[in-house]
Amino acid sequence: VFLDLSAGELEKILSGVKTMLVKEFDPAQTTAHPINPGDSLYFLRDKDDCALRVKATVVRVLFFTNRLDEDLSHTLKEMQTRLQLTEEQYNDWAAKQQVLLVEFGSAHKIGVIHVAPDKITDRSDWIAFEDFRLIT
Repeated sequence: VFLDLSAGELEKILSGVKTMLVKEFDPAQTTAHPINPGDSLYFLRDKDDCALRVKATVVRVLFFTNRLDEDLSHTLKEMQTRLQLTEEQYNDWAAKQQVLLVEFGSAHKIGVIHVAPDKITDRSDWIAFEDFRLIT
């Protein structure tokens, strides 16, 4: 998972303040890489970093849309204590049509695992992998 360095997300996760992430949801790619409780998340400090530093376990995944009967901005405000979004992040996510809120627990430092830069072709989203050999 790529984090926002300027928002101090890695530090917030390690301190236990941030326990939830937002992930854009594209229904056209629902079968590509689903996120489920029990999955492991590995965090990179930012989009330019190629070192996994922190691991956490997915606790639950919630799906939200921006519709008349379901206001995403309201949901983000309700979850702000877990999300710890900056104002800029909040505004960006509130404008999306569909998102997943991914709650995680047990975040802890791990020995740094270097990801091969050529294995990260798209840095706009999360990288899904089954085995470290696929990314190192």
